[in-house]
Amino acid sequence: MNWKLLYFLVITLYFSPLFSTAQMIDSMMNIYSEKFPQEKIYMQFDKKAYNPGDRIWYKAYLFTGFDPSPFSKNFYAELYDAYGNLILRNTAPIIESTAIGNFDLPSSFDGTRIHIRAYTSWMLNFDTSFIYTKDLRIVGSLQDSSTHMNPTLTSLHFFPEGGDLVAGIENNIAFRANDSFDLPRKISGILYDQSGKALFNFNSTHDGMGNFILIPDKEDVFYAIWKDDKEIEHRTELPPVRSSGIVLRVLNSNQKMIFNVARPPESLAYQQVVIIAHMNQQIVYKATVNLKENTTTGGSIPTQQLPTGVLQITVFDINELPLAERVCFINNNNYSFDGKLTMSAKSLQKRGRNVVDVELTDTFKSKLAIAITDAEVDGNRPWDDNIISSLLLTGDLHGLVKDPYYYFQNNSDSLARQLDLVMLTHGWRRFKWENLAKGKLPVIKYPIENYLSINAEVLGVPSSRISKDESLNVVFQTKGSSTSMLTVPYMNNSKFSLPGLIFYDTAKAYYMFNTNHGLSNEAAIIFKNGLYTGVKKLKPFSMTLPVWSPDDSSLIRKSRQVFVEIARLNGQDKKIQNLEAVTVRRRIKSDKEKLDEEYSSGLFSGGNATIFDLANDQTISSVDIFTYLQGKIAGLQINTAGATPSLSWRGSSPGIFLNEMQSDPSMVKNIPVSDIAMVKVFSPGSAGGMSNSSGGVIAIYTKKGADKKPDPNIKGLDMVRIVGFNVQREFYSPDYLINPEAESDDIRTTLYWNPNLKAGRGNRRISIPFYNSDVTHRFRIILEGFNDDGKLIHLEKIVE
Repeated sequence: MNWKLLYFLVITLYFSPLFSTAQMIDSMMNIYSEKFPQEKIYMQFDKKAYNPGDRIWYKAYLFTGFDPSPFSKNFYAELYDAYGNLILRNTAPIIESTAIGNFDLPSSFDGTRIHIRAYTSWMLNFDTSFIYTKDLRIVGSLQDSSTHMNPTLTSLHFFPEGGDLVAGIENNIAFRANDSFDLPRKISGILYDQSGKALFNFNSTHDGMGNFILIPDKEDVFYAIWKDDKEIEHRTELPPVRSSGIVLRVLNSNQKMIFNVARPPESLAYQQVVIIAHMNQQIVYKATVNLKENTTTGGSIPTQQLPTGVLQITVFDINELPLAERVCFINNNNYSFDGKLTMSAKSLQKRGRNVVDVELTDTFKSKLAIAITDAEVDGNRPWDDNIISSLLLTGDLHGLVKDPYYYFQNNSDSLARQLDLVMLTHGWRRFKWENLAKGKLPVIKYPIENYLSINAEVLGVPSSRISKDESLNVVFQTKGSSTSMLTVPYMNNSKFSLPGLIFYDTAKAYYMFNTNHGLSNEAAIIFKNGLYTGVKKLKPFSMTLPVWSPDDSSLIRKSRQVFVEIARLNGQDKKIQNLEAVTVRRRIKSDKEKLDEEYSSGLFSGGNATIFDLANDQTISSVDIFTYLQGKIAGLQINTAGATPSLSWRGSSPGIFLNEMQSDPSMVKNIPVSDIAMVKVFSPGSAGGMSNSSGGVIAIYTKKGADKKPDPNIKGLDMVRIVGFNVQREFYSPDYLINPEAESDDIRTTLYWNPNLKAGRGNRRISIPFYNSDVTHRFRIILEGFNDDGKLIHLEKIVE
């Protein structure tokens, strides 16, 4: 949902702010909003704990503020060990603000945790601390057999509200105690002044956090003597007292933020200040406050029309320098759409058949992913970060927030107070205010990418030898697909570039210069795919996951059993000498299935589609492929009367793809039917993450390999290989109704994973059949995603 209009209404209807100061801040924030959108990522994984050798499935969601991001097109995900060494790297196209992929965790991995880092190249231009990171547990290693927490050092930090501890004013001071894994710890202590006098007792009230009120003198120095939950005594100094400054106090009350600003009576500084409140780079409130006569004053910011999320309030002096800052959380319950998970068929028996029904009340088109896993190896953490808490809360905060989804369970006053402690104790900095005040814009080192590119640089000859109208003719062969003819235009400085390509694995590019054919014999030509290359080593960092606790003992035990059984089945258990004879039964693949495997790849492979085998059909007499398809697909309307065929399916035009590259009917119409090997038709709602799929997708494949004679134009051309996106594998889900006797034991812990579930507009109920494994006694179902209105959904269900 685009909230810019709502922001404007809030300002004009409720406030009459004075715009005499901070004009540079205003204009710069408008520039940032329009030209430098801030992207953030959430990743949904199939489960929360893995064994070495497991495949980690994921779906990524890309947002800008409160809306799905239309900007970046390339997604980068990296997997690091605890020492910051790169293990695996994955790239994927961002289609409809989502990306899908997987990591194959090495069987030899012997660590207990892995670190996920995900981003777009555009995000690297700004504060990289907002890059998405997540730590995942790895079971299977013997060192995980311990079920006790290692002793860790507890530390205590104090956070004066607004930023500074100022003399002569009532200060609200929040504090947070955490261990070396950044997890909260209960503490209690006594506050002392510089003379050693005990002032009062304090203790944490929620997840290691708490607060107290203090009115200091300018000569005061404070320290705390406190004990952690193991009765170990510590000493921590409070921040120094400033004789001059601004104290900002904020209270969230009845759909408005009540604020108070104050300055020391003895100080003559800061007699006039400017207050700005903003969300998602949009100013929602601005006012000039006069503190000359009254050294303390206040006001309120109506919030009932604002979106749910983090609101930042900053106090500036007349020179546009920040004096105090505070982040708050607004929850207007306007961030989600409703749905439910029900079981129309349930069986927890070995290989039992189940059917889960997804029912949505929303009519907007939705992009969803569903994971069904063995609950015994997936832990029991219902308040973990999910798509809602990540995109609305933790994605805008520094530091770990324990159980973030806990704060979305209701709107009670007690929960709001607990969440406010989180806001008081976690930093948030999207802007460097001093740069905005000076009119400085961020340096854009990484422009927004448009999928893959063919980038060629000519070396060894001066650029003056290259004509401005020169181009590269490229015969482009993607793995598993057919040949395409591309023209790569000349840019400047001996460089050629053609963006906007989507292909997987490795492609062959046969090339020649269009004008100066002999130039390739004189020069060296370097080809690149336009992707950011990443880093192989991270700076030292700390994992946010502790070692196992006693509550995790059953999870460890089950995961270890599965890990050992996998090793046995793979022949890695040296103690196993003999294997009993087994009878292998498998279903013979049809010609269409073989053709599909040969030609389709990535998002186009598999799926619920109608396949037309033209390679083995010698009776076709149609003049073009659209005439051939007429009347063969229920609901698909094809009109070939005009110069360009027109197609319609359920009120929308289907997407046309030629060899998995987006095309149009006029181009495809001219291809002889005899050159076409296969047509694959996806009905509306079943086309996965492909673009322009609301009216379905028609994928057309021209003959290749043994189906087609070699192209004589390729002979003699120079060739290079260009790496594409990582191959998007299809999750295997057995169908025991068709094949009741499997080839081996079924010890899957991820029972079902579908990252391309789509719903809405007449398709609000989806039934998903899946089969239990041999080892699962209860399973967890998690559905997440968003709709075209930018609203989110998170559903979770335990079946037992």
